[in-house]
Amino acid sequence: MDKEPEVFDVKDMNGASPLQKGLAVFFVIMSLLYTASPIDLAPDAIPVVGWIDDIGFLVTATMNAVQQFTKDQNSAMVKILKYAKWFMVIAVVIAALLLGGLIAAIVALVVK
Repeated sequence: MDKEPEVFDVKDMNGASPLQKGLAVFFVIMSLLYTASPIDLAPDAIPVVGWIDDIGFLVTATMNAVQQFTKDQNSAMVKILKYAKWFMVIAVVIAALLLGGLIAAIVALVVK
């Protein structure tokens, strides 16, 4: 009838490790610098395509920071953010490739 005491992982109670938190802050700062920088994967001069990568990097870095700074690393929010981050990364890459290819095709047609 004796119950074993519950074992808690320190990481579960205090959020992510200091290294993970530091990397999350670093990624947010880098995404802010990337958003402000005129040097991009897709130039900002192209109306929608140029903004997709900026917004994608910024939102993904912010979701990562929220995930790392959440106290309970076993919470549903952390699990949802984990998958949402990867969905965002994949969606941005696909959108940039598709829209970039579309623009390249239009440019090729105009140049002919």
